[in-house]
Amino acid sequence: MSTGFMIALVITFVLIIGSTIWVTNKAYSRKPDPIDPLPGNEMAQKKLEQ
Repeated sequence: MSTGFMIALVITFVLIIGSTIWVTNKAYSRKPDPIDPLPGNEMAQKKLEQ
């Protein structure tokens, strides 16, 4: 194996691993969709506060 082939192999792996980390970070940094609370929870919460 020549030196150029080894360098190309290392660069390829670095690009693959780097793009995987970048995509994973973008996916996990996305804010989750808000979940609508149940309509009955507001009344129960108000009763508890009184």
